[in-house]
Amino acid sequence: MNESQLTGASSDPVAAMHRAQMAQMNDPVMLSATGVSDEAVEEPGGTASDSVQGLHEMVMREQAEPRDGFEPVPFWVAVVCGALLAWGGYYIGTYTADFRADVYDRADLKNVAPPVKPLPDPDPQTVEELKRIGEQKYQTICAACHGANGQGQPAQNIPPLDGSEWVVGDQASAARLSRILLYGLNGPITVSGRRYNGAVMPQQGNVLKDYEIAGVLMYIRNSWSNKGDPDNAKPAITAAHVKAARAKESGRPTNGTQPVTEAELLKIPITYSDLDSGPPPTKN
Repeated sequence: MNESQLTGASSDPVAAMHRAQMAQMNDPVMLSATGVSDEAVEEPGGTASDSVQGLHEMVMREQAEPRDGFEPVPFWVAVVCGALLAWGGYYIGTYTADFRADVYDRADLKNVAPPVKPLPDPDPQTVEELKRIGEQKYQTICAACHGANGQGQPAQNIPPLDGSEWVVGDQASAARLSRILLYGLNGPITVSGRRYNGAVMPQQGNVLKDYEIAGVLMYIRNSWSNKGDPDNAKPAITAAHVKAARAKESGRPTNGTQPVTEAELLKIPITYSDLDSGPPPTKN
């Protein structure tokens, strides 16, 4: 067998390196039981079961063992970790104040006064004070429906407030008006001789505070042609009236799910005041 047969059969450099040894081990003298064999000897690279070269080629076909998880840590990761450690050391050294007791015990705060409690809601007691508060709320919330002049929108089933008997007339009272704003109103209702079958008044009890509701009521009672409270020192509705009405109707939510109706309002006598003790009387 010439050298070209040994080295030219494969381009694998590892196989070429071992071919000389494999050829010697495949010698017939080594493979036969008696030392001599008359059978044809397979050339290196043959597939006989007793071919040492064949065994080596099977081993060389195996892939290298995976190395996932054994790679070195990337250099940039080491740099980032080092920078974080350096920053942490700087921060601790700068802001710990050597962990002194006078810094972290803060016994000096024992004599600091507690936070100031929120101021109570104002309680205006004159018509003019209530009107000033109510005008701003009316223009922001109510004027979109009832109009800046209180004329309402009859074509849209929105009754007027100017000249309404429910505001300054024979149907008006602090108890009735407080409930309308607190819980809203669902029609029908008669205002100034006209029947508003689809009237819907949104509730304001979950939006406005008691003194603000009183301010809105006093504003509409004393604006335009309405002159419900001629004595500035004696407003008919104050925050106390609205607060008392809210307490008397404590079982009614202020989210608009239980608005009052005309029939329900008419059951409350004009002379009734929520400031009186006991539940509100009703007409039979």
